[in-house]
Amino acid sequence: MIHTLSKLLNDKELIYLSLMYQGLDKEAISKELEFNDNRKHSYMEKHIFDKLSVHNWHNAFRRAFNLQLLDRQDFLLIDIQKEASTISTKITEILNATEVDDKEKELIIYLALLSFQIKIEYSYLFKEKQ
Repeated sequence: MIHTLSKLLNDKELIYLSLMYQGLDKEAISKELEFNDNRKHSYMEKHIFDKLSVHNWHNAFRRAFNLQLLDRQDFLLIDIQKEASTISTKITEILNATEVDDKEKELIIYLALLSFQIKIEYSYLFKEKQ
């Protein structure tokens, strides 16, 4: 199916994509988008991945930037020290969580670190071009 860029993702999907890139957790996204149950996250992720023809957030962010669905200037505004502090706190909370099994902790930490890596990567690339 061929989409025009303006109609590739609807407004809510674009906001969801942007919030995920910003590193918000699902609870914060639920508040922002007024989701009343967690199934909406799975629904949004599936639709975004399908529309962008990707299988994970790393590739979704890359594709969104290539298609200019996300503003590249966002990468330039990243405060790496603040982001590192945030990710460190998040990882500590995950490691101390007793209701989460080790495999799930590992996956959550991996995804958090992957998101951080993407932000650093793009921030560096776009600062070099200026």
